[in-house]
Amino acid sequence: MQVCGVVAEFNPFHNGHLHLINSVRDAGASGVVCVMSGNFVQRGEPAIISKFARAKAAVLSGADLILELPLPYSISTAMFFANGAIDILNSLGVIDTICFGSECGNTQKIKSAAEILNNEKMPELLKEQLKSGVSFATARQTAAEQLADSDALSVLTTPNDTLATEYIMAAKRLNADLDFYAVKRFGAQHDSISAVDNICSASLLREKFKTCPAELLNYMPKSSYEVLKAEAEAGKVADYSLLERAIVAHLRTITPEKLKNAPDVSEGLENRIILAANRFSYLDDIINAVKSKRYTHARLRRIILSSYLGVSSGLRLRRAPYIRVLAMNEKGAEILAAAKGKSSLFVIASLKDAERLSPDSKPFTSLEVSAGDIYSLMLNKPTEGKTDYTSRLYKTF
Repeated sequence: MQVCGVVAEFNPFHNGHLHLINSVRDAGASGVVCVMSGNFVQRGEPAIISKFARAKAAVLSGADLILELPLPYSISTAMFFANGAIDILNSLGVIDTICFGSECGNTQKIKSAAEILNNEKMPELLKEQLKSGVSFATARQTAAEQLADSDALSVLTTPNDTLATEYIMAAKRLNADLDFYAVKRFGAQHDSISAVDNICSASLLREKFKTCPAELLNYMPKSSYEVLKAEAEAGKVADYSLLERAIVAHLRTITPEKLKNAPDVSEGLENRIILAANRFSYLDDIINAVKSKRYTHARLRRIILSSYLGVSSGLRLRRAPYIRVLAMNEKGAEILAAAKGKSSLFVIASLKDAERLSPDSKPFTSLEVSAGDIYSLMLNKPTEGKTDYTSRLYKTF
């Protein structure tokens, strides 16, 4: 293993993330490159602090280079989330291994599950299962069990292992020549409501931050904690409730035809969402009214947020036209130097550079800028707009 790639959200960066980075270094990685969600994350919500602050925290806490995962992928389903992330890491041209946290810690077992899901019979089996109205995850699990025993597919019952299979499948779709390395998770699991030793899930950390922020220092590297503390003191913590009425207003005024353009809207879902928005005044109530076996809370949150931010279903099908650097240390700079001439995409630090170098980038850059403007209005102390144009790459040197 030379340079490893990690897909993350760092929302916020905690001791579990530090364990992953330290583990891959112990396994021989000479550099750690992370592709990180921007201001909005895969659960269909804003990140607790901005992408620029989270990238800074990650570099100060052990990562070498932080790249941005563009919005169309960061708030998409696992398949498109993984596809966008792996494409960016692979396109850099210097990464040989993708590393990920794993409940089972068994790389081969995860690879085997990915091979089963890639079976040529899976699309038809999956289509049949989806007809029953169950969620995609349930339909895929049931379909896969017709091809292999449950033990071989047990990794699909845990969130990090499931996402790891998506990374492996994405690499196959992209014909990416990458190795994979699983790091067994320990301590609190994904979305756990309790801490174990000094490990606490990011979701619990976000809850603790609201009630007892000083406790976070027990579960985060000091450098990451200090960044979060500084952002909080500056009033730069995102509060989704500040945007709630604007989103409900959007749902009450949008036409079904336009809402149907959002990713993953099908089977008349657009009408059900609009009906619920006109009946209820709060997002949670709207989502609860529409939720079904097929449409989970997370999926509905992503759909509604995508529609509000202007993310069309077609954009996630396109390849990212650039690689955006958010933060780096000296080792990260060396990795970028090695990538020069090897990367298949423009490597940029400014969205203006992306627009200058590639005309195809405009739909992506315009979306990032407008999403950043909206994010800035959710902060405790709203900031100026166009920060995606004015914010600078963070360097530790």
